[in-house]
Amino acid sequence: MHEPTPGGFVLYSLPDYEPPHEPEEFGPPPRWSSLRPASGSQLTLVAPPTEPTPPPADVLWRLVLHLIEALDARRPVAQLRAMLSDAAYEALLTRLRTSRPGRRHRLLRLHTCAPTSESVELGAVLEVVDSAVRRGRPRRVRAAALRLELVKGRWHCAVLRVL
Repeated sequence: MHEPTPGGFVLYSLPDYEPPHEPEEFGPPPRWSSLRPASGSQLTLVAPPTEPTPPPADVLWRLVLHLIEALDARRPVAQLRAMLSDAAYEALLTRLRTSRPGRRHRLLRLHTCAPTSESVELGAVLEVVDSAVRRGRPRRVRAAALRLELVKGRWHCAVLRVL
């Protein structure tokens, strides 16, 4: 039995839990000495594919201006057909059929975001001026949302919403 210490505690020594220390020779274990480098074809590094860069802001600004010109009936919608998906083209035609003539749109701000390397999302703030409305009325502001996607090396408007 162990003797208690002056504070009343009993101290026990721990059993040996470490392996005994035996001097070893430095170097790899003997089982690794039989390993040899692989022969034959080796792996080669290949540069990752270059990611497409989103179009510059002035190109995006110009695209939205073309859409605004189509909304104002200053540009034929058929000129934009090549840049719009079927859904975006139909959305633009529907907007033209349901809106009153004589409205003018002006692009105030354009915000961009690139969620992937092959898509760009745009948020546009548009001012709408109605020629039939008298002066002094507050201006009307609309928002537009667009999504451009890279299809066969060309940027293509996949979604168009004027809110």
